[in-house]
Amino acid sequence: MNTVRKIKIIINNGDDEIRKSQYQFIRNAMYAQYQGLNRCMGYLMSGYYANNMDIKSQGFKDHQKTITNSLYIFNDIEFGKGIDSKSSITQKVKKDFSTALKNGLAKGERTVTNYKRSFPLMTRGRDLKFSYGDNDEILINWVNKIQFKAITGNSKNSIELEHTLHKIINGDYKVGQSSLTFNKKNELILILTIAIPEVKGDEYKPVANRTLGVDLGLAFPVYMALNDITYIRKSLGSYNEFAKQKLQYKARRERLYKQLDSVKGGKGRKDKLKALDQFKEKEKNFAKTYNHFLSKKIVLFAIKNQCEYINLEKIDSSGLENRVLGLWTYYDLQKDIEYKAKLAGIKVRYVKAAYTSQRCSRCGDIEKENRQEQSKFVCKKCGLDINADYNASINIAQSTEFIK
Repeated sequence: MNTVRKIKIIINNGDDEIRKSQYQFIRNAMYAQYQGLNRCMGYLMSGYYANNMDIKSQGFKDHQKTITNSLYIFNDIEFGKGIDSKSSITQKVKKDFSTALKNGLAKGERTVTNYKRSFPLMTRGRDLKFSYGDNDEILINWVNKIQFKAITGNSKNSIELEHTLHKIINGDYKVGQSSLTFNKKNELILILTIAIPEVKGDEYKPVANRTLGVDLGLAFPVYMALNDITYIRKSLGSYNEFAKQKLQYKARRERLYKQLDSVKGGKGRKDKLKALDQFKEKEKNFAKTYNHFLSKKIVLFAIKNQCEYINLEKIDSSGLENRVLGLWTYYDLQKDIEYKAKLAGIKVRYVKAAYTSQRCSRCGDIEKENRQEQSKFVCKKCGLDINADYNASINIAQSTEFIK
């Protein structure tokens, strides 16, 4: 499935003169493309009329074959360096001509496309390289050593856009033929074409009311179980692995602060502040990447087991005190799950978190004493003895106490 996103971008260069010249490079490339498009369409139409508007004639077929990147009509046009404009132009013109034929060109019911100077500058998807910058901004390297910075803004669609760009960076989505244009405010806009893999019908056929319960674990970052086939379960990550990484970040951060205290001013302090800022961004990127890993695995597990719903706990900061994942990453994880689940056609619901860790998933008895150990649940009433996170995930999957 292909989708299109419009993204405001700016050229990321601190040198005013270079930045101005790069903006002018884009405008010049747009003008060159405008010339090439109209010349190419005129050339194609000349062969069409010369062969009595018979597209099946050998003469017209031979004429079409001459429309290549080396066609003489392009010789005096100065196309942008590094932009594959000639290929884009010939493909676009042939496609638009075919569309015009289908819509009544031969009958005189319509004319061929007349391209305007403001026509967006076409660019190959492989020429747009997405990455994260030092301050977690999204950067796009393009041709001719031009780098853009994406401006995602604070609108209601910004979260979805950031998720989409994140998946491009991680290789989940592919970028197709895209284009650059200037809007009425003279802002540069990237019209991004994205190929999103679809879940095939024979792979995902949800069972009515089957629900995956996702527990933010005490021994594991995530523990999952189904509501109707409770023996199907899965844990993701490990406490030791995650805790070790967080401790390493904490120790490094404390060292940087200590080094900063020992430097009173000058270039040394400036360098230490820069190193600290870069480290903070690195820590944020770790959380973002880890959330991507977890949310992807959760949704794939739901698809594999034909779940119609995913149930998540609605918990506040007080409910996260003893969890593997802290407040700093859990809410982002929820948003990641929601976004990926929506693409797969799975509904996400939130349930009350109260007593999910104290309720017995077999008999329903609620007792604080059922949870005497952090990772172990033993029911005082029926004797159920299972992993505490597993028990909680079943309760979450089976809960009907929904919160909007």
